[in-house]
Amino acid sequence: MKKSTIKTIIIIVLAVLVAVEGIGLVFRGGRAKDNTVAISLNLNFDGLGDAVGASVKDIAAELVPGLSSKSIPSGSITNAVKGVVFSDFVVNSVASIACPLLYQTLTELRMLDYGKNLDLFATGPLFATKLEGKNYTCIDTDGQRKPLTDVLNAVGENWEYMNTKVTFTDEDGIQRESVLWYTIQWGVKDEESFFAALNDIGEGMRGALEVTLQGKERIVNVNVPEVLIGSDSIPINMDAATIFNEAGGGYENGLVPLFTSLGLEADEYPAVEEFKAYESTADMWKAIFNPIFKLVEKGENDPAGVLSNLLLNFADLVETGRLRNLLATMRMDAKFNKLASLAMNFSDGLLFNLGDALIKIIEGFGLNLSGSFNDLIDSLPAVILKKPVNLPEMNVQELLACGEEKTLTNGSKVYVADSEKVFSFLAGYILDDGVISAIVNATDLAGTPDGNALIAAAGKSEEGLKELGGTIIKIVLEKLKQQ
Repeated sequence: MKKSTIKTIIIIVLAVLVAVEGIGLVFRGGRAKDNTVAISLNLNFDGLGDAVGASVKDIAAELVPGLSSKSIPSGSITNAVKGVVFSDFVVNSVASIACPLLYQTLTELRMLDYGKNLDLFATGPLFATKLEGKNYTCIDTDGQRKPLTDVLNAVGENWEYMNTKVTFTDEDGIQRESVLWYTIQWGVKDEESFFAALNDIGEGMRGALEVTLQGKERIVNVNVPEVLIGSDSIPINMDAATIFNEAGGGYENGLVPLFTSLGLEADEYPAVEEFKAYESTADMWKAIFNPIFKLVEKGENDPAGVLSNLLLNFADLVETGRLRNLLATMRMDAKFNKLASLAMNFSDGLLFNLGDALIKIIEGFGLNLSGSFNDLIDSLPAVILKKPVNLPEMNVQELLACGEEKTLTNGSKVYVADSEKVFSFLAGYILDDGVISAIVNATDLAGTPDGNALIAAAGKSEEGLKELGGTIIKIVLEKLKQQ
């Protein structure tokens, strides 16, 4: 494989990484007072071979004076990711999706009144009861900071209240603008406080987590006179329905196969029986987040190998529809008592599919997970650039041929990639098929000297490739200075 081919790909990646290294990443709602999380990177390209790895370091040193392995501490990527994830911002993101989704689901199922039977506290006031005694605070519509429980009581059943835009003065006396969701202060400062906050959120939807992920059963018990005549004066109760997961459990049959496909070993995520025994919702959240951190850590130690395996297996998951099928195992089904069915007009079958709901939320941002891998590729630049980009079609079967299919002891099939073949394939796709040209022409760089330089430099000699890398860095830094 030509060294210049691999250099092309790595330079493009390096350009973005170096720009990030130089200025940090900005995250709205981060815990730093200036909303900035500094990030440093540890780059190890051993998976590309000694000669290529050395040449990449040479190019990096030429492009960025002073860049060396000694100045980039090990573990920095993993720590940076954790620094971003362990934040009020991420907790608020989870809450802003989960709470309205839970309310909408129970309302559509006409089961809102029976939600507490399932430990589902879907309205603002009910959710507030799960947070009594907690010191969480939130800005209200008047711009004043109040106990979160007070704001949740103001929410009532209309979660749109939390999307209200407000202007407020922060603790440093600076005037800021946000929506109510992202003004909640959970006090997250580390891993322990992060999972403690998620645990408190999870307590308001415990039943949904137990059924969809752990595969547990829940019984809905109702007062018959209340259902029939609207009065609970006569206490005649009956078990109206059994809520269960027909797929057996989303963790065992969805997340574990997904972890396996993404390259995690059996000892890098909780065993199924261990997960099913969890009593704390914090432990459930940890079982979801910690494998992601482990994957980042593995990628830090072997970026070429891990990224290649990720690309092949994720492409296969999307192309075959397995991603949707795995996520669809996170579901809630019901079998109703015949009398309850008659009284409440319910039918046995699927109540709610959390996996499908999550995919709809993701696709709401513009990413296409319902079609082929090429459909997803087309949607990525369109989301970033806010306009359609006519990318050439990738031959997914040729991409998958850059690895070997392996059957694991649990029966799962995964691709083990040859990283050099993968990077060679990507180089051919990005350069020979005009991807750079298509992207440049969809931006405000089209027809400009910078844009023309990027297109012209692509696929040139080594000197031209260095020019391409330098041009990308220059453009990125200039654009960020303008923000």
